[in-house]
Amino acid sequence: MKRHLRSFVKTGEQEELHRFRTGVKKLRALLILADSAAQDSVLEKRFKPVRKIFKQAGEIRDAYINQELGKAVGESGDFIREQQDIMNIATLAFNADEDRHRTWLRKTRRRLLKRIGPISKLHLTLYYRQQLEIIAATLSQLRFDEDLHTCRKQLKVLLYNYTLARPELAISFNETYLDRVQEAIGNWHDNQLAITLLSAWKTDNNNGTIIKLKKQGTRLKKQITGLTRNFHEQATTVTELPIQQVD
Repeated sequence: MKRHLRSFVKTGEQEELHRFRTGVKKLRALLILADSAAQDSVLEKRFKPVRKIFKQAGEIRDAYINQELGKAVGESGDFIREQQDIMNIATLAFNADEDRHRTWLRKTRRRLLKRIGPISKLHLTLYYRQQLEIIAATLSQLRFDEDLHTCRKQLKVLLYNYTLARPELAISFNETYLDRVQEAIGNWHDNQLAITLLSAWKTDNNNGTIIKLKKQGTRLKKQITGLTRNFHEQATTVTELPIQQVD
């Protein structure tokens, strides 16, 4: 995370900022899991300084993504220029805080290392089982609202931790299927954000774009509805691929 942060400040490459933010998400997922096994849940609280950097970086990423969206849908130059200005201002403020960010990362790392502890095999299995049951209960009464976005966040925590948890889990976990579910929900959520953004930016030529996005949103909802049917059964069923016969 520190390496990607330094690289972004030096080069301004958006991919470096994206990798930094992904690192924050993965580490936070681990801390959420570790907190669930601890008597005092303090790890995620100690991570707050890094989440502040994450949020500040998000302002830059959002403006960049909005520009790319505007280009993709043929939005007016005024919209793209406005997002470019937002990104430039946010980047200047972010880079000016470079020393403070490094200090926060260094201190947070030390604090986490002092408090993070082992997680038992039993707890891992119970945690994954419980989380899948919670997600399944929400998806059984599927509504396209913030609860669905919360389901995606819960799935990401399980998926991010799965590389570490896999050897110890006593339940089946269909990683491929669950990744498809979270990706489908993410696409729907991005679609909704795009509609909201472009609806607020009223121009003569974006009505058609909004109509297209709404039609796409309908297709995405149908995809999620089909994909999440019998969610718990699909999430906990892993089919072994047949061994390819040698000619």
